[in-house]
Amino acid sequence: MRALVLVLAALAAGPALAKSKKAPEPAPVVVAPPPPDPLADRPVVGEARAFVPPAPAVSQLSNGVSTWTVVNDALPLFTVALTVPGGSALDPAGKEGTSALAVECMQRGAGSRDAAAFASEVERRGLSLSAGTGADGAYAVLSGTTDQMEAGLDLLADMVMRPKFAGGEVKKAKELLLAGLQSSMDEPAYVANRTAQWLYWGADHPYGRPSDGTQGGLKRAGRGDIKKWHKASWHPAGARFTVVGAVDPAKVQSALEARFGAPWKAGKRPAVVVLPAPVHDKEPIYLVDAPGSSQTGFYLAFPGLPAGHAAAAPTRVGTIALGGTFTSRLNSLLREKRGYTYGVRAALAEALHGGTLMVRTRIRADVTGAALVDLVGELEGIRKGISAEELGKAQGAFRQDIVETMETVSGTTMAFANLHEVGRAPDSLAADLGAVGSVSLDAVTPTMAPYDPSRAVIVLVGDVAKIKPQLEAAGFNKLSVVTPP
Repeated sequence: MRALVLVLAALAAGPALAKSKKAPEPAPVVVAPPPPDPLADRPVVGEARAFVPPAPAVSQLSNGVSTWTVVNDALPLFTVALTVPGGSALDPAGKEGTSALAVECMQRGAGSRDAAAFASEVERRGLSLSAGTGADGAYAVLSGTTDQMEAGLDLLADMVMRPKFAGGEVKKAKELLLAGLQSSMDEPAYVANRTAQWLYWGADHPYGRPSDGTQGGLKRAGRGDIKKWHKASWHPAGARFTVVGAVDPAKVQSALEARFGAPWKAGKRPAVVVLPAPVHDKEPIYLVDAPGSSQTGFYLAFPGLPAGHAAAAPTRVGTIALGGTFTSRLNSLLREKRGYTYGVRAALAEALHGGTLMVRTRIRADVTGAALVDLVGELEGIRKGISAEELGKAQGAFRQDIVETMETVSGTTMAFANLHEVGRAPDSLAADLGAVGSVSLDAVTPTMAPYDPSRAVIVLVGDVAKIKPQLEAAGFNKLSVVTPP
């Protein structure tokens, strides 16, 4: 009976239960908002913060050596650069590379130490000490932690005033330089640069002779030649010190005076006769054969400016727009659009007695002709002027280069040493920054006139059998195959 009651109760409840199990109303669909566009609200680019390059403290040693000191105490580091006039311009005719051999030997034993002991002492103190040469002069650079500066200056003084020039070390140095030169001559871009300078300035011009020498010149240079070159070059007449780091200018002056003042015997400043660069007009395109090369080295040299020229600022701006940044005209076309190269560089190469405007790159061998057509087209275009956008970018890029250079002790040293070497004023870096920042569009166009392909020396280093037909097909029929110096 009880079971029946339960069944009847269940049946009676059936409709109610069925009603209670009715499917629920579907929940409203919630649509998630799209993720925010990270580029929707672009940041506002503010005005660049004012930047004023540091000003060097200027002094002079008792023997007349000019000294610039720039304090940078961010880290306990220092760099000393010593420059002297002459350099490879004093290499004897037929013995090109004498100066390069001499500065290499200066680092191979000096004072009371032979080559091994000298190198060991430099390494033990955590110093870097090197020397080099160029067409405007020779240089020595010392760097390390400030607690080692006095000891480093002792080593520098030995290297500059008391090099041993031991016969065995001269032989080793010569072998090293000859091997290095041979290796460099396998690089198309290096050969293009070297050959273009030789053809642009002339074989008798200091800027036309390779500062790292020639195979024949290095072989002929001997111990007597390098001793004579050293005596003519490394003395106080025209020498300049540039010191940067966590230093006290007064202490720097005292330390330099003790080692390079009275102890450094005076000499006569070397006389370098420099003639103006020859005029180039509608010359052939010069080819240097590099059989089997997968790339062609390009180097184009145009009439430039000597250091400190009044037209340098607008020329720099136009040159940066042409090939000084990743978004410059040449790089945008030849690298980004065409895919011919990893990069193209245009720059104002200033020197004491003259300069060049230059364009250099390495191009895939199979597109050499097409690349030269494009390059010449951009050269013609830049001579018509640049846009306001290009002007702003170029000015910003120049400023950024200076800011980045000033971030390191070594960069600051080299920037001021280069100015110091060519006789410019201590405030030249700030003056250049201001001049470039105030360049107008109207000022740029006339300074681009020298980028005239008909006035250029154009050197291409590559597989002549592959690139010559391309050049002729592209309309470049005036070609001359030359042997590099």
